[in-house]
Amino acid sequence: MMTPKWKIGLYLAAIFFAGGVSGWVLSAKRARQEVFSPPPFERFSSSLRNRLHARLNLTSSQGVRIDAIIDKSSREMQTIHTDCQRKFRQALVHRNAQIAAVLSAEQQRQFQQMEREPRESRTRNHDHRHGPREGSNAPSSTTLGASTNR
Repeated sequence: MMTPKWKIGLYLAAIFFAGGVSGWVLSAKRARQEVFSPPPFERFSSSLRNRLHARLNLTSSQGVRIDAIIDKSSREMQTIHTDCQRKFRQALVHRNAQIAAVLSAEQQRQFQQMEREPRESRTRNHDHRHGPREGSNAPSSTTLGASTNR
């Protein structure tokens, strides 16, 4: 018994569509991870180090000194990034405390829930699919929690 050609075409189209949707979902998830993950300072440093050594024909003395400069710079950039993240979280806590001060008790509870929902969704999706990322700098506590429980 032969399957009509239109059924085969429909099956192939469905498979193609499913592949396209899967690819889109995976690339969107990867892009989101890239946006929220810390910059890869080690990769930048390694790349710079390799380019300098390869193109500039450095002496061994120059190579040692330049490697030390790159390592120190990488540590400084990581410190700046970590400090920036800390200040950003503090600004969120401060903003949320100011908003909460204007709201009624019921509105505060709703606001707290609004602030928790995206974070819980990210955590739930992240933990179930991949587990925690190594070196993740994502905040582990709520941005609102301590500020409104005064």
